[in-house]
Amino acid sequence: PHRSLCMEYGVYLNQYGDARHQTTFDELFAQVDLMEELGYDMAVVGERHFYEDGFYDPFTSLAALGARTRSMGVMANIIILPTYHPVRVAEQIVGIDHLVDGKSRWGLSLGYRESELVNFGVDMDDRVGRYMEGVHIIKKLLEGERFDFDGDHFSFEDAFVSPEPIADPRPPLFGGGSAEIAIKRAAYRTDGFTAAVTVPEQLEADITLYKQSVEEAGKDPADADVAIMVDGYVAETEEAAYDALDPYMLDLHEKYISWGNPEFDRRPTFDDVDDQCIIGTPAQAAEKVAAFRDMGVDQFIFRTQFPGMSQEAATQSIELFRDEVIAAV
Repeated sequence: PHRSLCMEYGVYLNQYGDARHQTTFDELFAQVDLMEELGYDMAVVGERHFYEDGFYDPFTSLAALGARTRSMGVMANIIILPTYHPVRVAEQIVGIDHLVDGKSRWGLSLGYRESELVNFGVDMDDRVGRYMEGVHIIKKLLEGERFDFDGDHFSFEDAFVSPEPIADPRPPLFGGGSAEIAIKRAAYRTDGFTAAVTVPEQLEADITLYKQSVEEAGKDPADADVAIMVDGYVAETEEAAYDALDPYMLDLHEKYISWGNPEFDRRPTFDDVDDQCIIGTPAQAAEKVAAFRDMGVDQFIFRTQFPGMSQEAATQSIELFRDEVIAAV
């Protein structure tokens, strides 16, 4: 199948449990098989902890999906890096990179939800330090270095990972965030930027800042990829697209508020989130996707199944997005 030369496309798979519909690994495998058949570039998962209805962890999910794929890659978007020992993360990245023949990407963030950090023994004030040391260590290990390290948060002797990753020079790391300092950190410390905000005006400003910061860091902006995850649904009519998401997408957005995400202070409505989502017909969706491409987005990740939504609803949108949206961009 045709793949866009300008952007790569992935689907963010639903790892959330829900009493209304419990997504299973068999369903995720069926989605990945369909995505591969349709010509998507990557299957994408994230990380969440202490979620009442359950959540499949990212490394298990990536290994399971990676073993299933043949030509498609995988991406973590994102890993809450401060909660891990970087040597172990580097080893896991290598294993998954071998599973997918060098086609893995790794979004890394500080985390924002207190319970997802302090319950792993990470003080909120230590997030940045652990993140910075972690990224530094992971990069060196993935590049084949063998070294001692004595930092504020991690120390070890004679560490290395073997085998080395297939990706050359190593699997790319993406820094996440929306604050100016987080965007600059992504530019200076990692290989790409995974944007937290997809409101077009803000995203455009964030990409501009990122690319400028990449240049300041002495790197080539052309080599610095920008990834975004956009929520939405594509159906034959606009009404059907909204019906498919109601109430599932807004239910999840409401949970983000309870987890400390500052974006909304009450349950959002579709009007609140329309500008940052893609909900509607293939023609409406294609117009928005093209706008993101023109802003400089390199990896476009579509999240179209929310907790509680059926497998049939998910596959319909995945199929229509590939056949009639990507094809038109």
